[in-house]
Amino acid sequence: MKAIDRVGAFSGAAYVLLANLSAALVGVGPEGAESPGQRVLDESQRIAENPWARLSLALVVLATMAFMMFVGYLCSLVRNAGWLATTALVGGILAIMANLASMTIVFTIAALRDDLSPEVARVLETGDGAGHLAQLLSYGVFAFFASAAALVTRMLGRVLSWAGMAVGATSIVVLAASGLPASDEFFLWPFLLVILWIVVISLRLGFARNRKTGQPVRDTSSVEGVN
Repeated sequence: MKAIDRVGAFSGAAYVLLANLSAALVGVGPEGAESPGQRVLDESQRIAENPWARLSLALVVLATMAFMMFVGYLCSLVRNAGWLATTALVGGILAIMANLASMTIVFTIAALRDDLSPEVARVLETGDGAGHLAQLLSYGVFAFFASAAALVTRMLGRVLSWAGMAVGATSIVVLAASGLPASDEFFLWPFLLVILWIVVISLRLGFARNRKTGQPVRDTSSVEGVN
C-alpha cells in the first residue's frame, strides 16, 4: 500500500481529530444573557477574544479539507460498485457543502457581531442549527451507500459493511421520523455514530497491509484478438 494511499485513508480520522481539537480550543461559554440572540453575539465575542481563536479557525479549515480527501479516497476504492459508489460520492459532497455552509454562517456572525441585532443573530444561528439537522441526511447517505459499495466490492469485511449500512440508515430514519424538532440535541447520537464509523473505517484502511481492489475484471481483449 503506497504512502499516498495511507494519507487518504487516515484523512478520515484526521477530520474527526482536527474538528474536535478546534472545538476544544474555544470551549463553551456560560449561558449569559437571557435573549437567545444576545447569547449568540456574546458567544461570538467570547470566541473572538480567545487567544486560540485563529488556531481554532485554521483547524476547522484543515478538518474540512481532510474530510474532502476522505470522501474522495473512499469513493475511489469502491468505484467498481457503479451507482452505489456514485450515490455515496453525492452524499459525501453534500456533507462537505453542509459543513461549508455552517462555516459561512459562523464566520458571518463573527465578522459582523458588532453590527448585528440579536434578532438577526438568532435567525442566523437557527439556520445553522437547521443545517446541522440536514447534515444527517447527507452523512447518512454517504455512510450507507459507501458501506453498501464496500460490501459489493469486498473492500471491507461483512461486519464493517453491514455496520456502516446500519449507521447510515439510522441517520436517515431518525431525520425522516423526527418532523420539526424543537432542539437538535436529539440528533447528537446518530451524528456521533457516523463520526465513529468514519474513524473506524479510516483506521481500518490506513493500517491495512494490502489494499483490496474489489472484484477483478478479466481482460479478454487478447483472447478475442487471437480468436
